[in-house]
Parts: sequence; C-alpha cells; structure tokens
Amino acid sequence: MRLKPSFFIFSITTLLLASITLVAQERERPAPARTVAADGFSPWALADIDEVRKASKETFKLLDANNSGSITLDEIDILEELIEGEDSLPAEELSQLRQRLNIVSRTFMHLEEEIDHFEIADTDLDGTLSEAEFDLRETTVRTHILQLNLDSFDKDKNGGIEESEFTAHLDNAEDLDTDGDGSLSRAELRGSENQRLLQDIRVSAWQRQVRAERQAYADRKARQSETDSSRKKEN
Repeated sequence: MRLKPSFFIFSITTLLLASITLVAQERERPAPARTVAADGFSPWALADIDEVRKASKETFKLLDANNSGSITLDEIDILEELIEGEDSLPAEELSQLRQRLNIVSRTFMHLEEEIDHFEIADTDLDGTLSEAEFDLRETTVRTHILQLNLDSFDKDKNGGIEESEFTAHLDNAEDLDTDGDGSLSRAELRGSENQRLLQDIRVSAWQRQVRAERQAYADRKARQSETDSSRKKEN
C-alpha cells in the first residue's frame, strides 16, 4: 500500500496527544486548578532570576540521562521508551521518565515554521508513503521536530547540547530586570521575545509546584499513618 500526499492529513496535535496523555498519568494526586491571565501568564509568573537559572541547570541534569555532560537525541526521543515501560519499570524510574517526557514536550516540541509532515514521513523521497512509512509517520515526524529543536540549541554542531548551550538564553536575563530587584515581574516579561526564557520560567514554576505537591502528599500520608497507629493503640 502506498499513499499519496492528498491522503496524508496529519496534525502536530496528534504528535503531542500521546505525550500529554502519558504525562497526565502522574497518579500520586490530582493537580490543583490554575487560572491563566489574558496575556497567557499564570499568577505565579513572577520569577526569581537565580531560581530560574538553578531550575534550568536541574532540568539539564534530568535530561542528560547518562550523565555525559551533553543532551543527545536519544535522551529526548523517549515516548516509545515510556510506553514500553509503563507496565515493567519500577515506580520511581517510571515517574522520572514521565517527568523527562513532560519537560521534553515543553522544551523540544515547538515549531517556529510550518513543516511538511508528508515530506518528512516520505523517507525514501519517492513521493508516496509505503505501508511502513505510514505506520511510522508519527514517530518519524516527532523525531524530526525533536532534532530541529536540538539543533537550535546545539551552537557548536557537535550533535549534543552542553549545559552552557542549554542555559545560554539566560545569560542576559538581568537586562529585563528594569527595577533591579533580582526577579522578573509579569510586566517586565511581557515585552520579552526570549521565548526560551519564558518557557524556563514556566518549567521552573511547574517543577516548584510538583515538589510542593509531592511534599504535601508525603505529609498527608505521614499524618494518616500516625492516625492509623493511634487508632490501633486505642483498640
């Protein structure tokens, strides 16, 4: 079976749907509701510059799964790894893999220009899609988008992203801090064209919320355990 371009209707939404669905499977507890302002920033978008830099470095270490000092394509193209590991990986490893996929979706699945999905999926460049190419189309396009984003970070073109490249967009963050208080307000951020900085702020806030939720969950479990122990003693 070979398909021509006219039959190939494919959206980036399809690519992200699986990632979003899997990320949403963080089962420990439901996330609290958030409100978003008209400008797209949530109320938590007041960012401490040092905290954002620290979070960016933590994100780099998380994505650099083999601790080589460089993020490579195989370390961010991990959707299939997560799907295959859903029923076999230990809970802690699975949770970390989900966290990595969440960050990958937020950081490496953006497109500045429209791409031709059919052309990318047509790996043998014969103008049609074979059955194998059609079956692999989502994986092929997703990997292509990940590679484009990786290349945009990889300034020295050595095939990987070093920490200095991953955090380079934060080098001049103080230029936006017009009142010199060490943090970036929504008003200061509103005029920024540094999309990676804005994304880092969102990731930083998300990481902070995840930590807070996990701590709250652990505290609830501890209190419940104490309550259960007290009841057993009373009985």
